[in-house]
Amino acid sequence: MLRSRIAVAFVVAFVAAAAAPLPAQTFPRATKEAEAKLLAVLKSNASRKDKADACRHLAVIATKNAVPVLAALLADAELSHMARYAMESMPDASVGEALRGALGKLKGRPLVGVIGSLGVRRDTKAVPALAGMLGSADADVSQAAARALGSIGTAGAVKALQGALAGASDAQQLHLCEGLFRSAEALAREGKRDGAVAIYDRLRGLKGPHQVRTGALRGAILARGKDGLPLLRENLAGRDYLLFAAAVRTTYEMPGAEVTQALASVLGKAPADNQVLVMQALGRRADGAALPALMGVCKAGEKPVRLAAIRTVGQVGDPSAAAGLIALMGEADSDIAAAARESLASLPGPQVDAAVMKMLGSDDAARRGAAMELIGRRRMTAAIPDLLKAAAGADAKVRAEALKRLGELAGPAELPALLRLLMRAETSQDLRAAEGAVSAVCGKADPPQSCTGRLIALLPQAKPANKAALVRVLGGVGGESALKAVRGCVGDANKDVHTTAIRTLCAWKTPEVLPDLLALAGSAASPTDKTLGLRGYLGWAAKAKGGLPPGKRLSMCRTAAGLAKKPAEKKLLLSALGSIPSPDAVAMVVPYLDDAATRNEACAAAVSVAERLLKVGGRSQVAAKLVGPLKKVSAAATNADLARRAKAALKQAQSKAGKK
Repeated sequence: MLRSRIAVAFVVAFVAAAAAPLPAQTFPRATKEAEAKLLAVLKSNASRKDKADACRHLAVIATKNAVPVLAALLADAELSHMARYAMESMPDASVGEALRGALGKLKGRPLVGVIGSLGVRRDTKAVPALAGMLGSADADVSQAAARALGSIGTAGAVKALQGALAGASDAQQLHLCEGLFRSAEALAREGKRDGAVAIYDRLRGLKGPHQVRTGALRGAILARGKDGLPLLRENLAGRDYLLFAAAVRTTYEMPGAEVTQALASVLGKAPADNQVLVMQALGRRADGAALPALMGVCKAGEKPVRLAAIRTVGQVGDPSAAAGLIALMGEADSDIAAAARESLASLPGPQVDAAVMKMLGSDDAARRGAAMELIGRRRMTAAIPDLLKAAAGADAKVRAEALKRLGELAGPAELPALLRLLMRAETSQDLRAAEGAVSAVCGKADPPQSCTGRLIALLPQAKPANKAALVRVLGGVGGESALKAVRGCVGDANKDVHTTAIRTLCAWKTPEVLPDLLALAGSAASPTDKTLGLRGYLGWAAKAKGGLPPGKRLSMCRTAAGLAKKPAEKKLLLSALGSIPSPDAVAMVVPYLDDAATRNEACAAAVSVAERLLKVGGRSQVAAKLVGPLKKVSAAATNADLARRAKAALKQAQSKAGKK
C-alpha cells in the first residue's frame, strides 16, 4: 500500500508539473471578448490541438459562462481531460454541478476522469454519488471513487470507505484502503489527530495486505505525536518482523531522545536481524544517548551484531566512545579489531586525538603502529614531533610506519629532520621509508626545486646507499641544478651510485637530459650503460615526452640509428619510428626489412605509420611517398595480419596518389 501511495503521489506530481500553466505573457487578457473567442474555438471544427490550447487558456481566464461549453466536452475521449483541466481551477459552484451531473452519463475513462476531478476539488456534495460507485464492477471506476473520497476526506467520505471494506474483494480492499490513507493524511495535516488515529487504527486491524498494516502502523504512531511512543515500543518488542521493520523505519521521522532510547532498548534482546535494522536507524539518528547500549553490544554477542554495533558507534560520532573502541582494537578477531579502528578514525574532536596520541606512547608496538595509521587518516599534523621521535626509535616496523605518516603529514619545514633520518638510515627498509618521506615532502614544496640545495649539500658526506637514495630524490625533484648533480654522480666510484645515477637520468622528466642520454649511448664504457642510455634516448623519441615535435623525434632516430647495433636495440629504434607520423619514418624502416631479426618489427612500424597518415586524409604527395615502401613491406611480411594490413594500406596509398 505504501508503495502504491508513493506511486500515486509521483503520478500526481508529474501530472501537475506537466499541466502547469504557461508563463503569464502567453495567455490572453481576461476579458469577455477573449473568453468568447476561446469558447468559439471549442464550438467550432478546429483541430484537437487548437481546442486543447483553448482549454489551457480558459483554465486561467474562464468564468462561469464557460462551464456549459466545457461540460459538453466531458464525454469527448480526446478532450475530456483538457476540459476538466480548465474546470478544476474554477471556483464557481456551477463547475461542481456540471461534474456531478456527468457522473450518471459517462462511462470508461471519461467517467474516471470526472471522478478524479471531483476529488481534486474536494467536492463534498459528490460524496453520496461517489460512495455508490465503490461497488462498481468497473475496477477503474471503483478505484477512482475510493481515491476521490479519500481526497475529499469528510466524515461522510470516511464512513463510506469504511462501510465498503466489509464485503470488498482483495483488489477492492486495496483501493478503499488507499482512499482511507488519503483521508487520514489530510486529517493529520489539518490537525485533526483523533480522526486520523481512528482511521489508522481501523486499518491496522485489517487482516489484509502487509503494506496496509505497516503503512497504518506508521501513520498511527506519527499521528499520535508523543503519545505514539507506547505503540512504537510495543511493535519494537513484537514478534511480527514486518511490523517491527515498519516501526523502525517510522523512527526516521521522529525526533527526540525518547525515540532513541526506545530503539536502544531492543539491543541485546531481539534477534540478530532485528538488532542490525535498529542499529541502522541509530546510525542515522547520530544520538549519543544510544552509546551505552551500543557499546554493550560491541563487547559481546554474535559477531555480525557486534560488527554492526561497532560501525554504528562510528556513525553516531560521539567522542566519548574512543576508549571503548581502542579496547576493541586489541581483540584477537581481526574483523572486530579492524571495524573498531575504522570507527575510531571517524570520530571527531580533540578528545579522540588525545586518545590516539596516548596509544602512540604505548610500549606495545602493534598499538603504536595502529596509532600511527590513525594519525595519518585523521590528518593529525600536531603529531609530527612525536612521529619524528618514533621514526628514530628502536622498533623497525614502527620506524617505517612513522616515516610513511611523515611523508603524508610533514611539510618543507620538516625536511631537515627527515634528511637527518635518511642520512642515518642503515637498513634498506629504513632507507626506503626515509626516501619516500623526503620525496613526498619535496613534492609539497613550492617549487620542489627549492629543496635541491639541501639535497646536493649532503651528497659528498653520504654513504653509498644513502647517496643513491638522494640521487633518486633529486630525479623526482628535477631542475637544472639537480640534473647537474645527478650527472656528476655518473662517474661515482661506487657501482650502486653510478647505476642509480644512470637510471635516474634515463627516467628524467624534461628534455634537458637528452645530451646526457646520447652521450651514454655513444661512449659509455659499459655495454649495459650504453643500452640504458640508448633505451632512455629512444624512449623520448617514441613517446613524444616533453612535447617534442615529430621532426625532432625523427632527427633523434637518425642519430640513434648509428648506435643501435644489437637486434634488441634495433627493435627499440623501430618502435620509436613506428610512433612518428611521417613518410620519412617509413623510409627509415625499409632497410630493416632485409634483416630476419627485425623484419616483423619493421613491417609493424611501417604499416602503423602508413595507416595513421592515410587515415587522416593524407595528400597525394604523402601517399606517393608511401607506395614504394608499402610494396616492399607487402612482399616482406611473413605475418598474415601484417601482410593483409600492408596490402590494404598500399591499395589506399595508390588510390590517393593516382598510381596503380
